[in-house]
Amino acid sequence: MSNKNLVALLIGLSMAIWLLSGSFTGDQVIADEGGSSSGAAGKFKVRAQHSEATPRATILEVSGQTEANRIVTVRAEVAGRIDVMSVEKGDRVKAGDLLCQIAVDTRESDVLEARAAFKSAQMEYKGLMDLRKQGLQSEIQLAKAEAALATTQANVKRTELALQKTRIVAPFNGVIEQQPVEQGDYLNVGQSCVTIMEIDPIIVKGQVAERSVNSIELGREVAIRLITGEELKGEITYIARSPDSTTRTFPLEVTVAAPGDGIRAGISARMQVPLGSQLAHLISPAAMVLNDSGQMGVRIVNDNGIVAFKRITIVSESPDGVWVKGLPEQVNLITVGQEEVFEGQKVDVDLSPLGAIVSN
Repeated sequence: MSNKNLVALLIGLSMAIWLLSGSFTGDQVIADEGGSSSGAAGKFKVRAQHSEATPRATILEVSGQTEANRIVTVRAEVAGRIDVMSVEKGDRVKAGDLLCQIAVDTRESDVLEARAAFKSAQMEYKGLMDLRKQGLQSEIQLAKAEAALATTQANVKRTELALQKTRIVAPFNGVIEQQPVEQGDYLNVGQSCVTIMEIDPIIVKGQVAERSVNSIELGREVAIRLITGEELKGEITYIARSPDSTTRTFPLEVTVAAPGDGIRAGISARMQVPLGSQLAHLISPAAMVLNDSGQMGVRIVNDNGIVAFKRITIVSESPDGVWVKGLPEQVNLITVGQEEVFEGQKVDVDLSPLGAIVSN
């Protein structure tokens, strides 16, 4: 026998021995492997937990930025030289605090003169009224006196108001943002004294997509996180009735009361806007799987031990897990073995808590 034939014979014998050994041992190997994951009837065994849906707020993440509630340029209503400049840029002021004092000049004497004229007109009118009662005065003279009295009274109010307007005061609590004039400058009517910005409350503005705007309610509390790290709470105070013509999104405003001294206008923010409540399950991210189509979901098992795949949508996240929707109100969620089973498969289910198994 040649060497080639001898080698071929040895290879054939080796393959025959290997095939025969598999026929005798294969069943035993399968049985041994099935013993750790199959039940008494040979069904695959999984662990599951019973889950019940609870109401959960749906949260919409909205980008925005902080803005001042009001920015007002305080202007002079009477002309004059600035005698006193009481504030500087960056100062905090309260409503009614003096900002600029315009020189009084002759305005005080104008008031005294107007008051004297009014008093004289009052006396003249009273005297004519007494004569009229005695039939010694005509209606024309009395009407003239009454007109003079009204004119002098109006002149008193005008001069008093002009004097009062020499004091330019803060219309609300805020911060001086701009100060374009100094003491000694001359202010014309309508010229700016200061620009004041109200920062308490502060506004956080954002844009909401049209598919979500009808789910937002005025007055709902919103959690806000600034890019600087601060966390705030605010209330929805405005939802636009018409969208931005360019982005087709609806402007949204959240008002934050008493935001603190460190909060400035123009800071980027992330808002968690509630969209209402819906039933959701709290599950572990480890329970989530992908089906053959690449859809995210979980595998559940019914009372008959039949496996089913359910698509889910994540509502929100928490330190305890993820809140998801798309499941029945009550469900047995497979938590161990979900990667090894398929839809329609009949399995043995262990619903005992994992803690009880560990303690035993």
